[in-house]
Amino acid sequence: MQMNKRNIIIIAVIIFAILSLTIIGFITSLERSYSIKAIDTDLFLKEDGAIHVKETIHYSFKGTWHGITRRMPLKDAQSIQNLNVSAEGAYPGSAYIDSTIENGNNVQNIKVYLYSDPTLTEPITDKNVTVTFEYDAINVPKFYNDITELHYKIIGEGWKVPIEQTNTRIHLPGKEGVKYWFNPPYYLKDSKWQNNTLEATTGAIPAGQYFEVEMAMPREYFTAKPSNGTIINQKALPIIERKQKEYQEDLAFKNTLYSFIGALLIIASFTPILIYLKYGREPEIDYSAEYEREIPSNDPPALVNAIYTSKVLKNIGEPDMNGFKATIMDLIDRNYLKVETKTEGKDKKTFLKINKDLKGLESFEMDVIRSLRRFRKNNLIALDEIPKKLSDRETALEFQEIYESWKDHLKKRFINNKIDEIFINKGAKYMKIFGFLGVTLAIIVAYFTISDPIPFARLPFYASIILAASSITSILLPEDIPGHWTVQGKEYVEKWKNFKKYLKDFSLIKEYPPESVKIWNKYLVYATALGIADKVIKAMKLQLPETELERNDIYLFHYYGGYGLLSEALLTGMSTSTATDDGFDGIGDIGGGDMGGGGDAF
Repeated sequence: MQMNKRNIIIIAVIIFAILSLTIIGFITSLERSYSIKAIDTDLFLKEDGAIHVKETIHYSFKGTWHGITRRMPLKDAQSIQNLNVSAEGAYPGSAYIDSTIENGNNVQNIKVYLYSDPTLTEPITDKNVTVTFEYDAINVPKFYNDITELHYKIIGEGWKVPIEQTNTRIHLPGKEGVKYWFNPPYYLKDSKWQNNTLEATTGAIPAGQYFEVEMAMPREYFTAKPSNGTIINQKALPIIERKQKEYQEDLAFKNTLYSFIGALLIIASFTPILIYLKYGREPEIDYSAEYEREIPSNDPPALVNAIYTSKVLKNIGEPDMNGFKATIMDLIDRNYLKVETKTEGKDKKTFLKINKDLKGLESFEMDVIRSLRRFRKNNLIALDEIPKKLSDRETALEFQEIYESWKDHLKKRFINNKIDEIFINKGAKYMKIFGFLGVTLAIIVAYFTISDPIPFARLPFYASIILAASSITSILLPEDIPGHWTVQGKEYVEKWKNFKKYLKDFSLIKEYPPESVKIWNKYLVYATALGIADKVIKAMKLQLPETELERNDIYLFHYYGGYGLLSEALLTGMSTSTATDDGFDGIGDIGGGDMGGGGDAF
């Protein structure tokens, strides 16, 4: 027992440490964070193919920060020249650039330190800072035989925080004959021409997502042999248009599919109601008593425990530890077990003694006797020793084996036949099947939709949560909700329900007490099976004479702590036994735009 306490303390300390670190980390993250309110991008296309880029990023910093990073992936012969970095709201230090190779592409990593003082010594704290990058992007446009293509990622997948808004202006030599597409289209709020400038505005773009423009411009807007672009000897417009059409059709299909799946999952979530309406409604019975003073039947208390006490994770016909304890109490009441007490110093110890010939006991009752014999010493079973012995894993596993045998014997001898007579569980079976299938389906749908940025993906994702909740509830529902009692069974459980109400209501039991000590004992046995033994013990103490109580084994068993020790022992045994040891590639590909990249802060 001491070992268990030490383990509990160690586990508690570990949990406390983990929670403390988590809370500290969470508070720290709240104290130090940043967001990007907007990114303004201007692209000035020149006749030779060069693009002058002006990119203005609006940061909001909370806490102390040292600077920002900007990551730009470059393909093939692409490069950036004439980089200039400026800032408002802070003093920028020098921009440090290093190049790395990722997936065959040259990646430019730009690191900019930001300071709150002109001497460039103090980092920034709680500031709104606007950082502007200006540079020339070389060899980004592609010059085909029929068009000039600009495929440009305005926002790349490398941003670490969401971007709340983007404002893009693409300045062209002209607008006649220009075709353009913004992808994905669901981020776009508005696009319009302002003279020869195409303006586009988006809402929030999540971290890790992209937003790009695909533009096909007349070839004559540029020089015949542009020095800062890539010349490709083939036609591209039909390919670009086909890929854009296929992309739009794919989006439309996904929207339809997601809408259908979402609606289907929501409808499926109401399946438990249909199962209940068909299989769960109870029959009308000719019984209207408010309570029962007499024990409703002579069934073994463990059988009553198995049938009446249906609850979450406990099916009808499944006995539990209260039934096991009630069997012991019943054996005491029938004098197969005798309660003895001994005074040791200031304390009284409680013992059980196997009192007489065991012939005539049912097999499930013999299982209980067998479980107690393992703790017998000098023909006495010291209840306070049982928890100590059951803390040993091997002993606990042996007890678990006997406990399972007790349940099996009880079911075969009494429960199975009784259940067939009084309860129809077809609805309960269907409810469980729905529950497990529903959880599986919800997990699959959530897995495929949680990371899909398409707005319509939210519908099946949220619907999968609703279905999962409905399915888990279906699995946990007591069987008597989706299933139903027969007329005989309904009357049976109603009588036991009213008998339990009588036992729990002290005013009723005081007004209509049992006629003999023998009946009191029976009440206590069945109260144990129903999980309310303490209520009857309290009533017995107030209603029966002291002389009667002193001769009553069942009362003495409770009074001297035997019941509590037994409960502790059985709980220890169960918890110990269940513990474990420890061809046209590149033309118009959606999402394949140039530049983009991302950024972060440090």
